[in-house]
Amino acid sequence: MREKDLLRFLTFIAEEDAQISTIVGFFINQLGYDVKSINQIVNHGVTMNIFQVIDNDQDFGNGIGIHGLSEMDWSTSIVKYEIHYNDFEDYRKKLFVANPKVPREFTCLIEE
Repeated sequence: MREKDLLRFLTFIAEEDAQISTIVGFFINQLGYDVKSINQIVNHGVTMNIFQVIDNDQDFGNGIGIHGLSEMDWSTSIVKYEIHYNDFEDYRKKLFVANPKVPREFTCLIEE
């Protein structure tokens, strides 16, 4: 993903509706990325313990998310999955500054 779009993606999760359907709809339909790119970023965030994907149809009372991202439906019509930062305060300090940059944990996903 292009650097400016990756930064937008990471910020989008923090400040907007973090439903997978909304994110997929915007980044695929509006910006032209494919599901594989979105999946790669989300998987990376989950693997690095930065993101948690929540299945709103399950009762996770304690905030524990799903583990099998390969089985998720990535279509824009599915509204049951949301992405959350595990440590939002840390990423708030990185993303909501005067001149934000893609956090180093995600720079490996930048494509020119």
